Amino acid sequence: MDIMTKDDIRKNILSKRNSLTKEEILKKSRRIFETLIKSPEYQDARNILIYASMGSEVRTDDIIENALAAEKNVFCPKCTDTKNGIMEFVKIGSLSDLEKGYFGIREPMIGSDSVIYGTSFSNREIAEATLMVMPLVAYDDENNRIGYKGGYYDRFLKRFDNLKTIALAFKVQHSDKIIPSEAHDVKPEFVLSD
Repeated sequence: MDIMTKDDIRKNILSKRNSLTKEEILKKSRRIFETLIKSPEYQDARNILIYASMGSEVRTDDIIENALAAEKNVFCPKCTDTKNGIMEFVKIGSLSDLEKGYFGIREPMIGSDSVIYGTSFSNREIAEATLMVMPLVAYDDENNRIGYKGGYYDRFLKRFDNLKTIALAFKVQHSDKIIPSEAHDVKPEFVLSD
């Protein structure tokens, strides 16, 4: 039986995803957006934790703008400790609050008046009203996920272990190989694809 490592799967799937045209990415992202915003997980959430897309990832700008227009609290990730793979989610008021940060990722800046997710409510109150929309590189039939290798989401989800989680992906990111799962890996409840 041929076993592929996470790195092999990551390289293979990223190559497939990067081969999508800009038009395909926009069209498929729109389909994912329309499904997500109709989902009860999204509609019931008061807080949306969501990545700011880059490169060939599923586009999230429409989701962010929809959530802001619906007066949801929108938080985007900010790498705060790259050595230990720690990130915080910072509340934003518009897409213009995002600037290129770590690895060219669009991130919110943290200032003295920034609202950091998880600082003002109990873990339970937060989780009941929160949906995390997370990126991934590859996923399998069991929703095992391969990310970008930093473990940021795994560490964050260990701290907030009862959040509702949906990962966004294109069909080309599905791996027919089982993704090896380790004890520290946290998989999303759902993977939403085009």
